[in-house]
Formats: sequence, structure tokens, C-alpha cells
Amino acid sequence: MPKKIFSLLPTFFLVLLTGCYIDETNVTQVDQIGYRPVYGSPAESQISFVPTASVIENPGKIYVYGKYLLVNEQKKGIHVFDNSSPDNPINIGFIKILGNTDMAVKDGLLYADHLGNLISLSIDDFSSIQEKGRLPLKNWNLGLPPPAGFKFECVDSQKGIVIGWTKTQEQKNLQCYAIN
Repeated sequence: MPKKIFSLLPTFFLVLLTGCYIDETNVTQVDQIGYRPVYGSPAESQISFVPTASVIENPGKIYVYGKYLLVNEQKKGIHVFDNSSPDNPINIGFIKILGNTDMAVKDGLLYADHLGNLISLSIDDFSSIQEKGRLPLKNWNLGLPPPAGFKFECVDSQKGIVIGWTKTQEQKNLQCYAIN
């Protein structure tokens, strides 16, 4: 019985090999999506408090600090609610922090990411937010970092600071690659 199995092995491998043949003439190349930087001025990347309520569209982290409820709006900033009455939180404004995806609060300081930096803001009074410190992250200080795992058009710092990214399928200018 074992001799019969061994005699069939070459036939089995031959069938496998012919089943894996790919006709190169019928293969089509699928365009890959990449990203192109959107440039802005330093003024567009300023951190500020806007006292008007805005709609939460793409929420991220949520943090409770004292009587306040802070809700991250992915890549844009943080919504601030007066949560004195949890049954009816009142939207009191928005902290514009371009590129923000994460936050933490301790002892009156809000720690958040902002365009490739870790920043600390005094939030004792939301109407007069003050930056207390800034620390560059991952050697990226050209603005908003590109999406990880994609090719992108290399950043030209002469054009300004990167305030966003747009998708593109144009491959000729996608010379850089974001690992993480």
C-alpha cells in the first residue's frame, strides 16, 4: 500500500504545478491608492477655542474631566461639553487641534497630539486656552503625518505645513512610504 502512494506522488505534484500556472498576458495591474499632502499656513494650524457648538461627525476618545465631557473629533480637535447634568450635556465649544486623535487630562492640563507633536494646554478656563509645552513625535514636524501603510507624495516644506491628505491614484509622484 505505501508503495502505491509513493508512486502517485509525482502525478499529484504535476497536477498541482499545472493548477498554479498564471498567464501573464491576462493579468491587469490594479492602481494603488496613495496620498497627496494638503498644504496650509501656520495660521491654519493654530490651536484655538471656538465657543460655538459643532456636530460630532467622526468621534474618537472620550474623557471626563471634572464637570466637563471631552469628545475627540478625529483629526480636527475636541468637543467640550458641560456635563453638570449627565442627562443633558451642553455643548459649550470646540478646541481646534488639527491632526488630533488622542488626549489625556491631568491637573488642569490637556495633553493631545497636534500635527506630529505632543502638546500640553492649560484648560482651567476654556475661553483662554494656553499652550504650556510641545514635544516632537517620531521626528515628524512637517505637519499632519501621512496615513500609515501607503505611498504618498513626498512633503515639500517650502509649500507650507501639511494640514491634511487627499487620496490619489496618480502613481508617478508617490515616491515616499509611511510605515507607521
